[in-house]
Amino acid sequence: MCPALTEDIMSFRKATIAAITEISPDCKQYIIELNEGTFTGEAGQHTALQTDSGVKPYSILGVDEARIGLMLRAYGTDGVADYMDTQSVGDVVQVKQELTGNLTLQQTDRPAVFVGTGTGITPLIGLLQAYITGGGPQAVFMFGEKTQDQLLYKSLLEQYELTSSVETRFSLSREEWHGHTGYIQEQLPDAVETVGQNADYYVCGVPAAVVAAKDRLDELAVPSDRVHTEGWEDAQVA
Repeated sequence: MCPALTEDIMSFRKATIAAITEISPDCKQYIIELNEGTFTGEAGQHTALQTDSGVKPYSILGVDEARIGLMLRAYGTDGVADYMDTQSVGDVVQVKQELTGNLTLQQTDRPAVFVGTGTGITPLIGLLQAYITGGGPQAVFMFGEKTQDQLLYKSLLEQYELTSSVETRFSLSREEWHGHTGYIQEQLPDAVETVGQNADYYVCGVPAAVVAAKDRLDELAVPSDRVHTEGWEDAQVA
């Protein structure tokens, strides 16, 4: 997920790519470790990468002191992600040490719903992990994509469903399959019925999907202070 770049782009540090894993035909997971120091911030926030192709912010999968996880999709038009797609384990990149952003875990003593589309799943994975670790009582994880081969981290989420109090719901918008079809926000009424209006709702994805989900939650009488997003999406679709 690529949030808006609003932070100072000068404070970058050298970091080494420690691992690369293919997640889908056009998405890779990167574990990046600072050569010196540790990251400041928490799950749900974002860093930025600086390359010869430019500077771009990316949400993190998670953070553990000097290491962060990223999941990038090589579009062919995203110079930074395309540059990363050519890199190998052991290569050195420039990364922003200070993590920033509004999408952070609120409380773990009440139910939570995570709603993502596309690479917007990236920060939600970290938030879900933090929620589970913090003893969260009930979570619903909702993820929408176009086709089955783009259902990122589906096996991981189904494993969480077996071992934790997590219910997963997937939806495809451009392919018929055994599961739900259509946009993921169409399933929000069922989610609200399951966990209630006072759960925390974390939403991340393409701006139009985020705004549509926020509007649907408003129609379902979910209080606005229980809906958490990156915070810049409305301006993108205005």
